[in-house]
Amino acid sequence: MKRSRPLILALLATLGLAGCESFGRGVTQAVLEGTGEPAEDTRACEVEGRPFVGVEPFLAAQDALPPFEEGDTDRPEVKVLYVHGIGTHAPGHGTALRQNLATSLGLEIRAPRPKRIVIAHQEFPDQDLGEINVTRLSDASRRRDLLFYELTWSPITQPDKDLLAFDKEQDYVLRRAAVNQAMRTFVNDIAPDPLAYAGKKREPILMSVTQSICWMVSSGWSDLPELTENTWCGPGLPGFGDRVTQDDFVIITHSLGSRATLDAMQALTQLPVTADPEIKRLADDFSHRDIQIFMLSNQLPLLEAGREGQQVVGQVDAYCGPNATKPGRFFNTTEIIAFSDPNDLMSYPVPDQFADKYIESRLCPSVTNVTINVAAVNSLLGLGDVANPLGAHTGYGPDERVGALIARGAGNPNVAPIVAERCTWRETDESLMR
Repeated sequence: MKRSRPLILALLATLGLAGCESFGRGVTQAVLEGTGEPAEDTRACEVEGRPFVGVEPFLAAQDALPPFEEGDTDRPEVKVLYVHGIGTHAPGHGTALRQNLATSLGLEIRAPRPKRIVIAHQEFPDQDLGEINVTRLSDASRRRDLLFYELTWSPITQPDKDLLAFDKEQDYVLRRAAVNQAMRTFVNDIAPDPLAYAGKKREPILMSVTQSICWMVSSGWSDLPELTENTWCGPGLPGFGDRVTQDDFVIITHSLGSRATLDAMQALTQLPVTADPEIKRLADDFSHRDIQIFMLSNQLPLLEAGREGQQVVGQVDAYCGPNATKPGRFFNTTEIIAFSDPNDLMSYPVPDQFADKYIESRLCPSVTNVTINVAAVNSLLGLGDVANPLGAHTGYGPDERVGALIARGAGNPNVAPIVAERCTWRETDESLMR
């Protein structure tokens, strides 16, 4: 029996690879507990790059304001947009992350229902562009107010997945080994997304992300009805871009969602701002704002393959900072905080050299990398160590360290206790290059 245990563990690890995450991880944990493995959580967390503050300082600024009242459209709001990645997602997919962030920020109260925006645009009149669900969070004093915008763009690529629906028929399923069938189901769900994004579905996905950003900077909670349909956000919409100077904005992305969000923002730098005074005003207002983008399971380097480069790269010093010599930047600073689990087969850090060569300089990018084990590493009793790569790709939502880093940042005096205790901080300073 002792000789067979490593083989059993190896099989369970294979099941985890196949996408049977909860089963494989749960049974593996049970076997390991039976062998006396320590329960202490030793998962690594290393943060390297530029300091960032997270969401909490924006909420702290609201403490000086009176409690919000019904219909108050002038009160500043903190807004967080979450964009999902590969795989089929339904509304509510961001719940674990939202609750994690709410706990980290002390926002114990939420509105009982989200407000729903069915995304539409005149360029895609017959296309399902997904939806945005906006959840309102607050603290007991009703002073801190956060809106969580959950974008679901998955319906855009569903027709591409339907092409593989026949593969679920028993004529095909019964010919495969059980583990291989689990792998096949997982691949059929995720593989069409990056392929579709590289093809005809790229523009609809970019429009879905762009519309989400537009709604976020154009409407407050009180401006939104419980359901918005058949309306697209753009010049001419009442309040278009009016919240840019009033509210604070953070974006959280996952996997392919990071690529789509960055592409959408890079496309914004190419808008013909002189053609429309409303767009020019929006661009001018954005150029004075900083924005933090938390990219979970970051895939930017992988998804850069085969793409055309950006119009302006390698010129950050010319467009950004107090000594900028060229006009035209889109943000004052785009703080990219790239999360990657080293045992995830599909995520990567973002080196400074990559950012300088492949990210649009007019976004004024600043990069910090978070290398974090969101999936536990287990010993296979003589066969080596293993971590579930699917768990390493998808396990960010409930991870307390992830919530704490987004909430209160790193490299600043206000970091969360769990980050101070469990994460190693290494700062990089551009001035040392001079």
